[in-house]
Amino acid sequence: MKNNFYKNSNKGFSLVEVVVASAIISIITFSIVSAASKGLALSQRALHQTQASYILEEGAEAVKTIRDASWTNISALTIGTTYYLAYNNTTNTWSLSTSANTIDSFFTRKVQLSEVNRDANDDIASTGTVDTRTKKVDVNVSWLSSGTTVSKTLSFYITDIFS
Repeated sequence: MKNNFYKNSNKGFSLVEVVVASAIISIITFSIVSAASKGLALSQRALHQTQASYILEEGAEAVKTIRDASWTNISALTIGTTYYLAYNNTTNTWSLSTSANTIDSFFTRKVQLSEVNRDANDDIASTGTVDTRTKKVDVNVSWLSSGTTVSKTLSFYITDIFS
């Protein structure tokens, strides 16, 4: 009779072991899937940050190219107006317009110009005489990430270097 008692109790113990082992495997699997999911989300965020940085640099170079073609392309623009860069594949030229556009249907790049003031020492200052041959340029790239708008901005000065 003693042998039958141990055989029956071992079967119950094996069932408990299977349930515990299944729970442990489930927890480990859930943790791995959760970590992989978080890793993919972070990788996607890093990719968007990197792409935005390149789009900012391209925007700065495009504005310089527009300036190099003719300073009037810059000086004729309205201060404080939001402009968008467009590339013409036929003429291989950049232009600024007020028509909104997106890059890869995901990123929006905006360009704004500001006046630059010079003080008595001819240094850039917050007040002073307006320098008509220098403009401050702000290039902004924004995109939607997890329901919120993320943006990066690059600010620099350009000047009429050819006259």
